[in-house]
Amino acid sequence: MHTTSHYPVSRGLCWLLLLTFALLPAKVAANDPRIGVLWPEDVQRQNAVKAASQGLDEPLAEPAVAINQPNPLTLLPDMPSELEKAVSETLEPITLEEQIQQQVVQSELSQFGYDIFAVTPTTFAPVEGIPVPPDYIIGPGDTFVLQIYGPSDVEYRLVVTREGRLLIPEIGDIQVAGLTFEEAKLTLQQTITKMRIGVKTVITLADLHTIQILMVGDVSRPGMYTVSGLSSLLNTLITTGGVKRTGSLRDIQVRRHNQVVARMDIYNVLLRGMDEDNIYLRQGDVIFVPPIGPTVSIAGEVHRPAIYELKAEQTVADIVALTGGLLPTADIAKSHIERITADAQRTLLTIGKQDAMATLPVRNGDVVRVFPALKRMADVVVLSGHVMHPGGYQWRPGMRVSSVINNVSMLRHSTDFTVAMIQREDRKTKRISVRYFALGDALSKPGSQQDMPLEPRDQLVIFDTQSARQKLVQPTLTKITRQQSGSQLASTFELKGHIDHPGTYPLEHDKRLLDLVKAGGGLRPGTDMQYSLLVRTDPVSKHIGFIRLNLQKAQADEQGDHNPLLQPGDKLYLFGSQTNRAALIADDVAQLRAQTRYGELSPVVTLSGEVVHAGVYPVTPGMRLKDLIAAGGGMTERAFGEFATLSRQALLASQQTTTDTLNISLAGPDQYGLDSNMIVHPYDHLTLRVKPDWVSQPKLVRIEGEVAYPGEYRVGKYDTLCSVVQRAGGFTEHAYLFGAVFLRDSVKQKEQQALDKLFEQLDDLLVDVHLSPGYQKDQKLPVNKGATDILKVMQGLDRPQAVGRMVIDLESAVSRCDERHDIVLENGDRLIVPTLQDEVSVVGQVYQPSSHHFRSDRAAFDYVNLSGGTKQFAAIEHIYIVQANGEVMSVRSSQSSWTWLGKPKNLTVTPGATIYVPLDVDRINGREFSESWAELIYKMAISAAGLKFILND
Repeated sequence: MHTTSHYPVSRGLCWLLLLTFALLPAKVAANDPRIGVLWPEDVQRQNAVKAASQGLDEPLAEPAVAINQPNPLTLLPDMPSELEKAVSETLEPITLEEQIQQQVVQSELSQFGYDIFAVTPTTFAPVEGIPVPPDYIIGPGDTFVLQIYGPSDVEYRLVVTREGRLLIPEIGDIQVAGLTFEEAKLTLQQTITKMRIGVKTVITLADLHTIQILMVGDVSRPGMYTVSGLSSLLNTLITTGGVKRTGSLRDIQVRRHNQVVARMDIYNVLLRGMDEDNIYLRQGDVIFVPPIGPTVSIAGEVHRPAIYELKAEQTVADIVALTGGLLPTADIAKSHIERITADAQRTLLTIGKQDAMATLPVRNGDVVRVFPALKRMADVVVLSGHVMHPGGYQWRPGMRVSSVINNVSMLRHSTDFTVAMIQREDRKTKRISVRYFALGDALSKPGSQQDMPLEPRDQLVIFDTQSARQKLVQPTLTKITRQQSGSQLASTFELKGHIDHPGTYPLEHDKRLLDLVKAGGGLRPGTDMQYSLLVRTDPVSKHIGFIRLNLQKAQADEQGDHNPLLQPGDKLYLFGSQTNRAALIADDVAQLRAQTRYGELSPVVTLSGEVVHAGVYPVTPGMRLKDLIAAGGGMTERAFGEFATLSRQALLASQQTTTDTLNISLAGPDQYGLDSNMIVHPYDHLTLRVKPDWVSQPKLVRIEGEVAYPGEYRVGKYDTLCSVVQRAGGFTEHAYLFGAVFLRDSVKQKEQQALDKLFEQLDDLLVDVHLSPGYQKDQKLPVNKGATDILKVMQGLDRPQAVGRMVIDLESAVSRCDERHDIVLENGDRLIVPTLQDEVSVVGQVYQPSSHHFRSDRAAFDYVNLSGGTKQFAAIEHIYIVQANGEVMSVRSSQSSWTWLGKPKNLTVTPGATIYVPLDVDRINGREFSESWAELIYKMAISAAGLKFILND
């Protein structure tokens, strides 16, 4: 295209006009009508500006690469490197635990370098937006942009012809094919300058030509490809699918006119960033990938474990260099090479020292295994437990406990200063042992015996006073248990019973009982100092035996027999006043029985009766009857301290047993020499008796109402009502003895049981009411009242509560102290003496239930008539009277069955009596049944059964 201007203007003026137009405010440009009009000279100036060089090449065209099926984009997970894995393990909490270092490396290795071809783009993206290099070879199809500045500014877009020429208007054709871009620019500039004097040229490339190349050998997709003329060897390999894993990455060849013009080693690009062999391709180039060469695999503690192809590498050091070097955790001295020998046998070659890597040659197919260093902390002391900063500390010669814990602020609250533990490892035997020491003395007296010297790999374990200690000592227990052979007992001991921190602890050899009890928190207040048990296990037979210890004697003589040196497997039982001793030692007693053989008696004895802790106890050496009583915690306050009963079993000829009963004097030897100093025999049974006439707890009775001194009184085992009333000062002149109420807890319990039983049987009673014969029963009690409905309502009723009243003749019992009427009192008895009551109450099926003033000339039916008489459905034959003293009397004659010829008795009533007129069940109709059946059930429970029935049931 050739553009000329009719009005020549300077380039500076054009830029000035364009800048002025660009700086106009948008609002003004929108409102000024002159802005939208362009004069002819303005158009020419704009065309000149457009034709001016911008100093940039136009974007290069991207011809599509002819790939049949491009690989999908695969996003690989961001896996941690071997260095990150090693550092992650190093960042774990510092411990002395040693892990088994098996000769195990990565289970899978991949071939190095081939993952560069894992992602295949669908277009030739690497050439997008990049400048054309000076050595780019011009060919047919390339598009040149020529901008000529002079008297008139012009711009040309010219395409190189198939003959390799560039046709320039007014100048002619110029041969450019085969020239580099730099050579073509120089040729064009010289030619134009000769033809047109005084002009300046700017030459760029727009569209690039395409070329055809051939991919052969061990490539993923061999064939002919059309690519950009700016394609390099490596970019072409990537965009066309890359090299197969059977192909070489170390000797990729580019053949041009049957000559090898380049050999590329992709390792140089990947490992060193050197791409001098990554040449630009030309038309007709052939890319040939030969088969893969010799390989060596390397795994383990290197940065990039993989399978590497060899080229010039010959030694182990060369292979390690390919991986990026050894990890800091590598132990090359223990590493080796797995090799297939000439006779097809597998063998191992130890690498040895690190210097040997430079001289040790490698062969095709070798597998180099680089193992990690042993995960073992040396020259370190570990602080653990109840501290503020647990972890490792550097060990130094002469280091002591106070060197690690140099300030109390390192300890947490509630630290136990009485005891701490050191776990120690013998460097020669690799056996674990422990040392216990007083933490408080170690910190307050640096350099003292308790401020123990520390050795490398010691672990300080600090306890607190409250938490359980088994979690802290369990790792040490596990190590000690594992290091023992099958014929030995683990160097541990167990504390059970009355101790702050019971459990199993590591045993410090040559330490006595009182020293090792401190590991469990020491002796608690209330510990039985007279009796404790040590269970010792025989290391050969595994049989156990009991040893009785006296802790008082142990404290008095720390070198004595009662403060023994503890042995592996020992178990110590400590007892308190509330400890259930027999239950605590039951498992070991059972084992004692199980290990007893034919012809023997199990060394166990039984203690029962009035002792604090009755049960079965083991026979200890030299045990006497008084020791057995001490084992049970001593006698109770109820015990009879003069005599006890001993049942002794003897074994005759290992076949028969006999039992003798002996009366043992506890106060001292009797005439037969039987006392508490007797030696205990297996299967003895000692029973301690109760003191004669012993009252376990004081009996208290309460007298209320009309007595001189009402209140609560303590009574003896055989005290009666008469004696207690006399102690209360007797009755006042207003006392109504006939109406007195006597309540007893034991009677209340019996009554309540009877009432509950009766209430549970009411459903059967309702069935009997339905089935009982009666005149026009089907009309009075409809059949639609199902037992289920009745039962549901009955279950919703509140159950009656018993009172526990006992009918007594108080006047005979107290006034004359008549033994026939007087009663022996029980704990909780209650006597209520009311004042004289002048009323008689009538309730039930009367027209006006009420109370009436008592008159001696009136009887039961007189009071019923005063209440309006009985209703239509009243059961007159079942009227009963509850007298003031609690007696129940029926108006029904005892000599007749109350027929129509019979006649009710008009009973005499006493002041305070209550007359009950019940409901006639047989005469009730259906409507009244549905309205008042709940009241019926309640009154049947009270009136039909009666208190006498409840007490005698």
